[in-house]
Amino acid sequence: MVQTANNKSFKGFSLADLMEATYLASGNFQVRAFFEAKEEILKESKFTETEFYEILDSMIDAETERKLVLEKLKGKQPLFLEEIAKNIKEFPAENVIRDVIYLKEQGYVQEHVEIKTKTLVKKIKGEEKEVEVKEYFYRYQTKKSPIEHYFDPVSIVFEAGVCCQCGWCSSICPVNAIEVTADALEIDNDICVKCGLCFSVCPRSFSIDQAYKSIKKLDKSLSWSDKIGAYVNTYTATTTKDEIKEVRQDGGIVTSLLEYMLTNKLVDAIVAVQHSEDLWSPEPVIIDNVKNLYKTGGTKYANSPTLTIIDKTKKYDNIAVVGVPCMMKAIEKGTLFPNGLPFFKNIKFKIGLFCMESFPYDNIIKLAKEQFDKDINELTKMNIGGGKFIIKVKSGEELNIPLKDVQSYARHNCHFCEDLTSDYADISVGSIGSQDGWSSVITRSKDADELYNNAIKAGIIESKSLKDVKPGQFLVEKIGGIKRNKCKPINLDKKED
Repeated sequence: MVQTANNKSFKGFSLADLMEATYLASGNFQVRAFFEAKEEILKESKFTETEFYEILDSMIDAETERKLVLEKLKGKQPLFLEEIAKNIKEFPAENVIRDVIYLKEQGYVQEHVEIKTKTLVKKIKGEEKEVEVKEYFYRYQTKKSPIEHYFDPVSIVFEAGVCCQCGWCSSICPVNAIEVTADALEIDNDICVKCGLCFSVCPRSFSIDQAYKSIKKLDKSLSWSDKIGAYVNTYTATTTKDEIKEVRQDGGIVTSLLEYMLTNKLVDAIVAVQHSEDLWSPEPVIIDNVKNLYKTGGTKYANSPTLTIIDKTKKYDNIAVVGVPCMMKAIEKGTLFPNGLPFFKNIKFKIGLFCMESFPYDNIIKLAKEQFDKDINELTKMNIGGGKFIIKVKSGEELNIPLKDVQSYARHNCHFCEDLTSDYADISVGSIGSQDGWSSVITRSKDADELYNNAIKAGIIESKSLKDVKPGQFLVEKIGGIKRNKCKPINLDKKED
């Protein structure tokens, strides 16, 4: 209470109001569950006692803030997030937006969705046609008779068939009750302390898209696209290093940036994936030297629970994480909820990959055999381009099939992802929009754009504007829009079909 009362974030409130809000915050089930599990948490040694109290204090502060925001919202008509943030001036706008979304999930705030349809004229295959486009508007107000929601463990997400197996929950879990593999998620109910942290940070538990959009639009230095998210600049680029060209998938930009960061000591280690003992079956790995970095080059189309090893990186001061969109969203969600602070403060850069979908390893084997009549061990490279799924084999032969023919091999849970370009990353990289041997790059913050341009100045990357090449940014946005429109809604009440 003393810390909360002295916190500069709570200036503008009377001591009586602050004490009342803190009292209510202390009754929050997550705060209570975390505090009551102190002995079990410290026994697992994932978090030190100092870290335990830092997390607990920040949870109480964040929950106190939410109680004060809730009080300010009472009696108001439904408002947009931006309007609410503008009206509640006692806290930073991004905090208010974040708080409203969590209050909705906690059961205190109701979301009103209004759908408007308008008709636009678009060119489709050379012909102008009228197309109906739906616009969604989200407003929020307090519930008259709220009932606090208790968050179930993320097994509910897995059982609903929508878990992306990113592994973030297993790294966050303070008592190591969660085990995630590329295909499964299991919770030891005898160990689980029912704190709800795993549900709070899961990218598939509840949506943070409206919070992300509203927060990013506060920053006028960012451009906004409904199809690829917020960004500073877009580029097309290729590596200048021959060693990287030998292992690259497209432009070799991810490996080039990672080498630049390691060489210049901007990070101490990289979290990425490399081939396991089974070729084309990726495994998460921590790389802290350039010598081993090249083993992570190239795309592995089978999924990997990369974020399961984040808690193993605590000995490093600064790390970079490479992953697909669901992983980038998971990390971002963990900085927003439940306490507004990252659980792992050493994540300096997030490098996100473009991703339409990934495949179970067993289906990669079946795909190679059934569509190409090849053993998985014969493949030297897989790629997607020009509407084709392409493989290269040891003989040097290149084979391809229409992309639609591989859809049935993809992971079912990828159909619930709306994000093509890793919107929640610092830098996003993929092949769509760029020529062969080049990669499309989206920088999403000032620091990320500075990093990218410093790598260019160092001579490790050759770069052009993505808007100046063909098919360029137009195609990235087009495919991004298609993925958003095809995304299936998540319903945790029953198993998804």
